[in-house]
Amino acid sequence: MKRFLWLGFVLSVYLIGTGCGDTFRPIIIPNPPVFPNPAAAHTVVSINDNGTIVSGSAMVIDVSGDTDVSVANVGLAPVHAVQQTANVVLVVNHSVTGAVADSITKLNFNGTIISSTSTVSLPLNSAPSFVAVAPSAATAYVTLPNLVPDPVNFPNDNAVGVINTSSNNLANTLTVGNQPDAIAVTPDNNKLYVANLGDNTVSGFNTLDLSPRTINGSFNAPLWMIARSDNQRLYVLNGNGVVSTLDITSTAGPDKVIDAGINAPDAAYMLYDGNLNRLYIPGGSQLTMLDAGQSTPQPLGASPITIPTVPPSSRSAQNDPCFAIGAQTLTVAAVAALPDGSRAYVGAYYEGTVGSVNYICPQVTVIDAVSTTIKSYFAVPGFAAYDDFCDPSLSPRAPRFRITMAAAGDSTRAYLASCDGGMVNIIDTSNDTYILNLPAPVSARSGSPLNPPQNPVFLFAGP
Repeated sequence: MKRFLWLGFVLSVYLIGTGCGDTFRPIIIPNPPVFPNPAAAHTVVSINDNGTIVSGSAMVIDVSGDTDVSVANVGLAPVHAVQQTANVVLVVNHSVTGAVADSITKLNFNGTIISSTSTVSLPLNSAPSFVAVAPSAATAYVTLPNLVPDPVNFPNDNAVGVINTSSNNLANTLTVGNQPDAIAVTPDNNKLYVANLGDNTVSGFNTLDLSPRTINGSFNAPLWMIARSDNQRLYVLNGNGVVSTLDITSTAGPDKVIDAGINAPDAAYMLYDGNLNRLYIPGGSQLTMLDAGQSTPQPLGASPITIPTVPPSSRSAQNDPCFAIGAQTLTVAAVAALPDGSRAYVGAYYEGTVGSVNYICPQVTVIDAVSTTIKSYFAVPGFAAYDDFCDPSLSPRAPRFRITMAAAGDSTRAYLASCDGGMVNIIDTSNDTYILNLPAPVSARSGSPLNPPQNPVFLFAGP
């Protein structure tokens, strides 16, 4: 009996000791999944450029009907957009000419229909290029890379505009580095970060009082950034393909680079999937996939994955000019992740010539999000290249993205928009096949004296 009492005593001491000792801290940072937003389940919005004379447009695609249900004019040369609330979208217009004020067009939705528009005027020739906002916040931030707040003391520093979207006015400007080209706002709306491409820096601010934040670390032509959903990390994609991870947990700062070990050559864009807490980075001929739930991002599976080229023989469908073009090395340029967490869709293309005409040959590769492996891939019908506008290496007016992708909020569709083709291609995710395309609006547009070809320059899930 004494033996059992003694064993019980020892066990009790052990339990007390383990309960009062060091606290176990998991390696993976807790980050509850963000479920699909019902507000983004109904539409996908294409922002389309319409040349330097006629205003651009926003085209609303109904997910359930695969139809163009609403079109509205925006400003000259739209370049980027963001959904601010369940029924408001902000579109950045870069007027190009310098004689017309740059602006933001505010699209107000009633269900899936654009019910009205309003304009936020920006300084003349300020060249706005990117807009960001925290979820449902009443303040937006826009890059103004041609606006110099202090030309005497800081002639190389540009500005970010602070927009009051309730009163539709430019409320303030922040001095940042040279050539700001991307912005990230933490989901809690407490911190703002700006990637300054021209001087290899990142600017940080506290949104409450717009005071600057100190950032420790070096960058190389930063061109895209994303804040993690738990407000603990900021990911910066540099022009050399390196992904810099910043620890932004401190309230007072400084923020600091804690990792720069991931390299995604030729990448110009990152997608953050908040449902699975991972990063997708298309670039070159590969897709890099990273687990963002760790303290520093870690490659998933066999990442990076080389995306295979669809054989030209599979393009035997009528009127696909790419059937006559031999397989070329792909440019992997876009990616969309389904909100249900099952798959990601990778958009890529190659160029080839038939006769004297240069063609763009796009394709979509399906990634199984669980196994992080290629599930299937298929062709999207090719079209003539519009190099004079859509090729960044040939045209100073070219959009940032030659092709863009988006996923429907209910995960039933994926979309690939093409600047060259002037259309949005629709993919049925129930069987992962291309089903049809919707041309960007031309003749159907009202209020335009001219109707040159429309070129989709940005695509995103809308209200």
